[in-house]
Parts: sequence; C-alpha cells; structure tokens
Amino acid sequence: MKKLLIIMLAAALMLSFTACREGPLPGGEPNNNEITEEHASKLDSLEFEADQLYAAAYLGYQEIEDLAHYAEKYLDSDNIPIHYFSDGEYYLIIPRYEGMEVTLYRNSIETGEKTKVYEASECTPFIIKCNISDIFPDVTVELGYKGETVEFSPYISLMDGSVQVGERGLDITKIQ
Repeated sequence: MKKLLIIMLAAALMLSFTACREGPLPGGEPNNNEITEEHASKLDSLEFEADQLYAAAYLGYQEIEDLAHYAEKYLDSDNIPIHYFSDGEYYLIIPRYEGMEVTLYRNSIETGEKTKVYEASECTPFIIKCNISDIFPDVTVELGYKGETVEFSPYISLMDGSVQVGERGLDITKIQ
C-alpha cells in the first residue's frame, strides 16, 4: 500500500512539471505550439540527431552529483521527480518532445521478466535510481511518441566505463 501511495505521489509530481520540449517533429515537420523563449533556448542547446528521442545523463552512484549543472543548462527547475528501483546509479532522463509517453519497468534478475511500475501519458524530465548490480540493469525505460516506441536500460559499460543510454538517446553526461 505504501509503494502504491509513493507511485501515485510520483505520478502527481510528474504531471505537475512542464519541462518538456516542443520543437520540430520527427522528419522535420514544424510544431507550432508556443513555448517560452527561455525554455526553448535551454532545450535547443541539446544537440539531438534526427532519430534521437531523449537525452540521458549519469548523475552519480549512491548520490546525485551535478544536478544543478543540468538544471541550469537544460531544465526549468532542479526539482525533478526521482523513481527509485534500487541503491545504485542515478540517471537524468529528458524526453525530447512534449506529449511523449513514459513507462518504467522493474527488471527481475531471477526471471528475466519486467514488471510495469510507473506510467504517464505526458512528457517530463525525471531521475531514476537503479542498477544495484554491475552486470544487470534492473530498470527499462520505455518512451513513446506518435506511434513509435523505444526502450532502453541505462548502465555503465564494464568494458570501458562509458555511459550507455541506448541507440535513440543522446548522452549528455558531464565529463569531469
């Protein structure tokens, strides 16, 4: 019951934020919805490639580092909802377009199955805390936009230590 209450509160917080991008639609089609000039200039600094649908940044292990940097550069606020999956790594996820849907799944290391934990029909930036294990990502993020759906599980590569944010994501991790 307590988990359900936390999820419902997180959903309410997610719906209260409006830091989503309105910009050109996939394929270069213009989007004529109005957004503030300051908000647009912050998101325009994200250098998305045509097929990228989100940006992601590694924020630290066991504690959030440099959120102020990302808030100043890309967001309207540093008051971002956090979805806790396990004691591990923090990732900031910034959906590219307003109107994107998000679904978060918990991945089971025992069964390989994923269980839906959170769902929202409106786009807002959020943080996830996940990956207690170096060898198994315990969260799957699913983003949908205009009939297209992408899934990814952010993690740190054991090969070279690079941040892996999926094929359709833009890695904006601040290099120290």
